Amino acid sequence: MKKSFAVVLMALLLLSFSLIQAQTNFSLGVKAGSNFGNLSFDPDVNSQTTKSSVTGFASGAVAEISFIPMLALQIEPTYLTGGSSLSGPLFSNGATLINGKITFNITYLSIPILLKLKIPIPKSEISPYAFLGPNIGFLLSSKEKDEPNGFPSSEIDQKDFMSSTNFSLEFGVGAGYKVTPQTTITFDGRYSLGLSNILNDKGKQNLGANQSIKTNGFQIVACVIFTM
Repeated sequence: MKKSFAVVLMALLLLSFSLIQAQTNFSLGVKAGSNFGNLSFDPDVNSQTTKSSVTGFASGAVAEISFIPMLALQIEPTYLTGGSSLSGPLFSNGATLINGKITFNITYLSIPILLKLKIPIPKSEISPYAFLGPNIGFLLSSKEKDEPNGFPSSEIDQKDFMSSTNFSLEFGVGAGYKVTPQTTITFDGRYSLGLSNILNDKGKQNLGANQSIKTNGFQIVACVIFTM
């Protein structure tokens, strides 16, 4: 999986370098939005445990290279927070299970490299679009907050148990509105599908060699893009 991801990533990077040489438009911008992050477990958590998403945020920069009117390459360095929350009988006190809540908060420097298809509407300032591409995330922090019912809460740093990189596939749809000939505001919804196990070897030893945890999440993002 990682080798396939690396091949796709390299192909898009080579495409971006070639397009810079033949670009028709180059745009820069900023983005901000909400990330409704979650984690998928394999093997999954037991049926008595409730899993829910953690609402984080996404903020960063946007660089867009448009080489024909309908097609662009978009690179988005992003500060991204997310995670997951587990509730139920999660803690043991001797032979007794105690109900409570565990919240995982994970932060990445995320870099999506997206191929963007624009769909122009004649005589309209609105332009719908769709996009798809790989995303590589560099781990910045990973915290676990434990809240057992009837006991004090605590926070544990889990970064030593996590892989330093995370690979995912990002795709979505949106629309842009041209405010001025050089300024466009965009809004989109996107889904990020985790492809790699975020546990490193130490994490697998701690939780089990067959344990896999992957990220996923839905984002709502707004951008302001300036054409150079």
